[in-house]
Amino acid sequence: MGGTDGLFGKHNPLHVTFAGNTLRPYLFFHDAMDPQPGIVPRKIKGFRDIGPQMNELRWHIIRAAAGIYRLYGFEHWDTPLLEYADNLGKYLPDADTVEEGIYSFHNPEAEPMLAGDGREIRNEWDHVVMNRYYLALRYDLTAPLARLYAERLWNDSLKGGLSPDKAPLFRRYQYGPVFRYEYKLDPGRFREFWQVDFDTVGSSDQHVDAEACMILSRAMEAIGLPADSYQVKVNNRKILKGFLSVAGIPEQREDAILRVIDKLDKIGLPGIESELGKGRPDASGAFVPGLNLGQNELSRVMAFLEKFSGTATRTEVLSAIRSEKQMNNDLEEGLNELQTIHDVLNAWEMDETRIVFDPSLVRGMSYYTGPVFEVVSDLSYTDHRGRQRKVGSICGGGRYDGLVERLLGMKIPASGASIGVDRLAELLMMTGQYKASAAGPVLILVFDTTLLNEYHIIAHTLREAGIDTEIYFGAQKGLKKQMAYADRKNSPFAVLMGEDELKKGSVTVKDLRLGRETTDIKDKEEWKNRVQSEIPRDQLIGYIREHL
Repeated sequence: MGGTDGLFGKHNPLHVTFAGNTLRPYLFFHDAMDPQPGIVPRKIKGFRDIGPQMNELRWHIIRAAAGIYRLYGFEHWDTPLLEYADNLGKYLPDADTVEEGIYSFHNPEAEPMLAGDGREIRNEWDHVVMNRYYLALRYDLTAPLARLYAERLWNDSLKGGLSPDKAPLFRRYQYGPVFRYEYKLDPGRFREFWQVDFDTVGSSDQHVDAEACMILSRAMEAIGLPADSYQVKVNNRKILKGFLSVAGIPEQREDAILRVIDKLDKIGLPGIESELGKGRPDASGAFVPGLNLGQNELSRVMAFLEKFSGTATRTEVLSAIRSEKQMNNDLEEGLNELQTIHDVLNAWEMDETRIVFDPSLVRGMSYYTGPVFEVVSDLSYTDHRGRQRKVGSICGGGRYDGLVERLLGMKIPASGASIGVDRLAELLMMTGQYKASAAGPVLILVFDTTLLNEYHIIAHTLREAGIDTEIYFGAQKGLKKQMAYADRKNSPFAVLMGEDELKKGSVTVKDLRLGRETTDIKDKEEWKNRVQSEIPRDQLIGYIREHL
């Protein structure tokens, strides 16, 4: 800029920093008299420190879901956190460039540029053209799956085996963190969160989609949701696409209309009608512009939505779709695919209150190519303003036959679903469905520092028996401080031993869980008699196992 005098003054330079991959100017004004910027311990917004209680719940969800996935034959695979950005493809639903949707940066290593056939690109002097590719933190687990599958097929193609007809069946589940580069965060949304997915690649059979609905249902109950507290809603992309076509909606307006329909649970039918028409005020009073559909188009869309707004069985929904006066290929295909799913669910005696058909369900319609499914919770919670709010959507998925095509140029059928682990954990906590209680270790209190070697022997004996055990090594040795530490760690037992116990070959054990349950006892001696026992040292393992 040629100097620091001028618009901002001598001590107020314009600092230009990088945000993501785009050069964006941020202004930092500071006077010479101001204190210099310092280091403040703080987290990035949208990222969290996860304590033992929430970690316990997170792993409970993962273990429960993974157990169901394995029952159906899915194998556990992992993919890297980092991928080549061009392998990940679209960068979130409304972001088409690498700068918008993902955390990305240039690879520090220059690599050869490759043509579509895998050969190195050379310049006019026959030198290999080098490039520092964009790398990206994965934003979901499905795009890396597509890369994994496509890479394996690509390697097979070198042996002459690349063909959609020979696409191998691949069923995997995966869990781990994903990252979203988002400017604005709504409550309960994060920039880093965990997912636990299952996917079937290489099969176009609708039995796979029906099975996915069943798996989601069983996973929810394994996690701890009561059977009557949720529904798996199912639709087919072709149903809505086909209907909008016969209703005379131009294809270029399809996505905008679907985005409005996707708000049905939040704004209801009147809100949908207003937003498809002239517009409506939102909750804050701001005006949301409408799509200005013609009256005939608007009436047809609203009539279709109203037809399915009430509670109906899967059979009734299928009959209602068949009753449409006009049909086209998309509607016919979508109807037939839903019928197959219905037949499979009936064969499994899956009742119609748990897995339902909902033709108004919109889910990633530019991403999915056939059946879509979403788990919706009927539970509610009280928000920070004291308002009762519905939990709504928990997780979902669908059929996506075009994802591998972008990488290999051929359609490979795929279907699967994803559970947002952290979102589900938060909702389970808010609705009181799961009270995370990570059990801490047995804590050996340091009653006498001269007996530390004896404490180590006791701890070693307990650990050899598979019992988590910790010796208190804090600087504050008072028993009150040690007991407070045991409570913070949610320890089930505290073990004490002084000279008297050493001579008798015994230890004193405090049952801290029982102590937390008997807070109504005010008399100290009575409380101690209830929760504290002196037992022979050689019986400690048996005592703890019996009472755990």
